[in-house]
Amino acid sequence: MKDKDLDIIQKNVLESMQAQVENFIRGKIENGDWPLGSKIPSERDLSEKLDVSRTTVRNAVQALTNRGLFERKIGQGTFVRVQLAPQASRSPDHGTIGYVICKERSQRKPLASEAFYFDVFTGIEEETVKAGRHLLFSYLDDTNPDEINAFTAFMDKIDGLVLEEARNPELIDRILERRLPLVLIGPTAISRPVDMVTMDLAGGVRTAVRALVEGGHRFIGMINGPLRLESARIRYLAWQEAMRAAGLDAEARFSDGDEGWTPESGFQATQRLIARCPELTALVCANDLLAIGALSALNRAGIKVPDRISVIGFDDTELARHATPPLSSMRIHSRSMAKAAVRRVVERIENEELPPVVIGFPIDLVVRESFRTLT
Repeated sequence: MKDKDLDIIQKNVLESMQAQVENFIRGKIENGDWPLGSKIPSERDLSEKLDVSRTTVRNAVQALTNRGLFERKIGQGTFVRVQLAPQASRSPDHGTIGYVICKERSQRKPLASEAFYFDVFTGIEEETVKAGRHLLFSYLDDTNPDEINAFTAFMDKIDGLVLEEARNPELIDRILERRLPLVLIGPTAISRPVDMVTMDLAGGVRTAVRALVEGGHRFIGMINGPLRLESARIRYLAWQEAMRAAGLDAEARFSDGDEGWTPESGFQATQRLIARCPELTALVCANDLLAIGALSALNRAGIKVPDRISVIGFDDTELARHATPPLSSMRIHSRSMAKAAVRRVVERIENEELPPVVIGFPIDLVVRESFRTLT
């Protein structure tokens, strides 16, 4: 008779096999099949049982171990460290997850118009529904005392919180004082013992600069977002570091942009930059919206992309694929990050004693027609 567990792992669906294996393992713990303190099956046994590679099983178990669900004992095996509540016991009336983006009022736009945030929201919504819970969304200016005070009412309505681009440590302290399960998304300068899902922004910028340098470029400018934001500061410092590591000029005159993350900001910053530095042969833009504005400014100036200047964006949104020319971009695995954040906050709702973890995601370069290697 065919093992019923074989049907759990579907190889022709959007969800990765590793994520499916993780969900299978969580289900075994939730259902009591693998009780607290029990030793889980070996990689080989799980691989054969689920008809997946041992590497997939190993990565899934390691991911759950990193999140505190398992304990590895040398020479003995891997043991269940926490007991998770079964999904059937979760009441929809007491299972609401909050998703909050920290942004000043002047920077807020309809969520559907911001490709990166909308992609994160979609991933959070999908995983929240899968977990049998409700989702409540809001913006918050975490530098505004009035908004922070009003945020108390929002926290009263939720059982766990996914907070993106937080800047104010006092807000984090308030959340922790309430013992509200919390997961941070994105880069932050906040140093608190909390769960965090993040991406290697600095590594992404270094990869972009390195690809351009290897392609023969020596004058590489940067179009950035507001430097008061941690994500923009990380990008700027990484650009400087990568340029200097390549023995190239990283003067401030080769960087521009501090108004926002919009195409208009990218357009204006690029106009200033090419007027100031006509020797530029490449631009690294801190997001795809800025890059779209840069493409427009270069077109207005009669500068062909990529014949005269190569352009690399950041986020690899749908806009990048449909730009003219199609935009090379640094791919952030935003939806996977969002789902990981929800899974972690659910785990913390079920067991608040879990140790805090940092779950990191890489950033990859996707090369399209806006990139040219110099001869």
